[in-house]
Amino acid sequence: MAVRNKRKGIYCIEGLWEPQNIADKSTVLPILDLLEKCGYCDYIYHDCASQAELEFYLEKWKTKAVNTKFPILYLAFHGESGCIFLNNKDKYSINALADFLENKCSGKVIYFGSCSTLNMDRRKIKAFLNKTGALATIGYKSDIDWIQSTACDLFVFDALQKDKLDSKGIEKIYKNIKSEYGNLHKILGLSIVINNSKHFPRKRK
Repeated sequence: MAVRNKRKGIYCIEGLWEPQNIADKSTVLPILDLLEKCGYCDYIYHDCASQAELEFYLEKWKTKAVNTKFPILYLAFHGESGCIFLNNKDKYSINALADFLENKCSGKVIYFGSCSTLNMDRRKIKAFLNKTGALATIGYKSDIDWIQSTACDLFVFDALQKDKLDSKGIEKIYKNIKSEYGNLHKILGLSIVINNSKHFPRKRK
């Protein structure tokens, strides 16, 4: 088994996959359970269906006591360019997320487990990183298949455990994702944008 750094917890907020079907059981929880039971990392999980619920759980995560132990924010939702869907009609934009998390994400990774959210101008993603202070964003630039994206998510979470979450470590993690896990990241349009701002890391307010 590969040598791993200190375990980096995942803080997952998941939206409703089929808002009109109350019997729907779709969830990313099995991914998180597998990672925890195999000793890769711990996780905290919440589901939500409204802006108020999303921001309530984000408020909990952005406190230092929580995001130090859980530096990977995993947002599992339906999505489209520049936003995530909270339910079948309400959206939450990456700009709104940047405003809410301003200066609270130093050394953290924001993972968008959603279709096409990062299919946007790279300058806007850089602006998100600069405003939040996040180390990197990871997500998809296209519509994604559930099974393939699940496998890709597992690979990425595995890679994130193999090095430090700092400027040098995230570069190594990025190279590992591209070299060690086949072409799945290319097939799904996985995007990894690293914060290389001269002002990184930003001070917390």
